[in-house]
Amino acid sequence: MEVRHLRYFVAVAEEASFSRAAERLGMATSPLSRRIRDLERELGVALFVRDYHRVTPTAAARAILDEARGIVERVDGLASLLPATGGRVATIVVGTAPEVSPGLRSRLLAALRTERPDLVVRQRPASTAPLLHAVLKGDVDLAFVHGRVQDERLTSLAMESQPIRVVVAQGAGFDDRDAVDLAELAHLPYTYLKASSAPFVARTADALLARHGIEGRLPVQTTHADLVPTVSAGQAFTLCGAAFGATRNAFLHEPVLLLPFDADRERLETNAVWRADRPDLGSGLPALLRRCRA
Repeated sequence: MEVRHLRYFVAVAEEASFSRAAERLGMATSPLSRRIRDLERELGVALFVRDYHRVTPTAAARAILDEARGIVERVDGLASLLPATGGRVATIVVGTAPEVSPGLRSRLLAALRTERPDLVVRQRPASTAPLLHAVLKGDVDLAFVHGRVQDERLTSLAMESQPIRVVVAQGAGFDDRDAVDLAELAHLPYTYLKASSAPFVARTADALLARHGIEGRLPVQTTHADLVPTVSAGQAFTLCGAAFGATRNAFLHEPVLLLPFDADRERLETNAVWRADRPDLGSGLPALLRRCRA
């Protein structure tokens, strides 16, 4: 087993799709699928249930996902522990949270290839809270995270935003609707990934739902794909971005509706963040990032 196998496994688990994981990793789908098969043979267990539309992590995959993610993050952070040397290749570590659009990632990589061909770009996918911690520690140079960042040690720049949608099961009474009032969902609990992953987004969602009388909460501890069975069965609802993101991707081809709601002015924001005391990133970084906006 090699670290790359764990990196591939984490990407597929988080994206719930071989094609999206392959795009994120910058490789073709077929070799990615073969490497996952190799890992499954070595471990002696199936890690994913595969069907035509999506892949779902098995119980075995969920049991090892956090540890595998931690191993990959620790390996990615090794370079930052080395003393600088004249012959060392310049590297920038870019972190991306789950709801960041593929387009934003692609535009950044293209801009860096054009303007800084000397840089080796390493990507680190993670949720918002761990990424902010990694930026402050210096393990990540630049991160795309969700929600507003209020920390004087960090510089931030708004990059993109998208409307939010309610995800509710077909057959739950909204099939003929073009929109929904959040108060109409008060009989269902809200299911979501643990709040520690993205505290600002969690607080915003909690305040929004509380204003509409929705008290039930059903947190999930592992991946976005784990939200799917409960929502598809009509036992809960969740929220996702209208246009892109890991939560939205997890529900593609599922028997659910993505509906705008009465507070449609609410949007999911992505911000670029980096340490304010990092002059080595260059004064041209804000200008480069602005060119990467949609």
